[in-house]
Amino acid sequence: MKKLKIGIITDETDQQLVGFGNYTVNLVKHILLLDRKNEYYLIHRKPENHKIYKMGAKEIIIPYNPRFPFSTIRNFITMPWRLRKYNLDIVHHMTITGPFLFRPLMNFKAVETIHELLAVVHPECFEWQVRKVFGMLLPMIARNSDYIFTAGEKWKAEISRRYRVRPEKIGVIHPGADPAYRPLDKQMCKGAIKKKYGITGPYFLFVSTLEAKKNMPTLLKAYKLLKDKGYNHKLVLAGRKGYGYKEAENAIRQLQLEKDVIMPGYAKFEDLPEFYNAADAFVFPAYDSFNMTIIDAMKCGCPIIASNGGGALEGLGGAAILVDVMDAKGYADAMQRVIDDKKLAASLKKKSLRKAKDFSWKKAAEQTIKAYEMLGSR
Repeated sequence: MKKLKIGIITDETDQQLVGFGNYTVNLVKHILLLDRKNEYYLIHRKPENHKIYKMGAKEIIIPYNPRFPFSTIRNFITMPWRLRKYNLDIVHHMTITGPFLFRPLMNFKAVETIHELLAVVHPECFEWQVRKVFGMLLPMIARNSDYIFTAGEKWKAEISRRYRVRPEKIGVIHPGADPAYRPLDKQMCKGAIKKKYGITGPYFLFVSTLEAKKNMPTLLKAYKLLKDKGYNHKLVLAGRKGYGYKEAENAIRQLQLEKDVIMPGYAKFEDLPEFYNAADAFVFPAYDSFNMTIIDAMKCGCPIIASNGGGALEGLGGAAILVDVMDAKGYADAMQRVIDDKKLAASLKKKSLRKAKDFSWKKAAEQTIKAYEMLGSR
């Protein structure tokens, strides 16, 4: 089989790394570590110092004009047109809205990662511009992609049904976790978190962008129910502010939880394993209830309470307490059970660590490379 020229669009690395950015950095790193046969090009907006840009791939910088919303012209016209001169065999965009609108502009095979369809299934969680973009563009992107990756069997079925994409054109890939996420001494981690963030005593943990699709008001109502029963745990919400954050802020004020909810902001990567290990449970009531932070928590052996939406049922495989997404009492009861039942907490920890072995960036990279080579052989 010939050597392929593969372009990967890594725009999400050009800003503070959160979900999609972390996904991109980790997957690309492992692809470059594993695949010494094919030639890779990393395509993004501006030079960056991330390790992936020093691993032998060539860089293609295609800047954008910030005056245009969502970099529309650059993403959907300028980029595919400029990529034509590189004679790439495959171009892979990892963050839902790739440059695959106009087939005549593309002289390459297009691979798109559509992690989930929350902006379509739960539009109330997103700004109107995002709803508009996803509603208009996703059908065209799905139709013009030669292959699609997604994060779970549920989303595979949804993409296939909504956009009439043949199931064999859709692959399911789960993310992995950095080796730094592992079981550590709980007391040592509590001491470290106290020293760095001033957080004392037992706590429940949430890690992600604080945004509407994460269902923060339901979590806060659940926590209030638990507090009203006399429990003294804190609730730590670690993450940067996103769309819908004001709803969470209002709920904290209305429920009078200002002294009990701790928001340290965007936590440093090196501190996150300590956060997970020091927590009594990781609570994730989001609509997208199976994502990278869930895997990070599992790798640390942190008991997990999550919503049963998204891909939780297939991803967690019995390694968590699952609750209906809007059931505040259900979350409160689950948190109480983890506090009161030490055997349950120990069992959840053991199940998390066992299930976590199913997820690795190496496995995700191998699946991705296999799909590239399948496309390249056609």
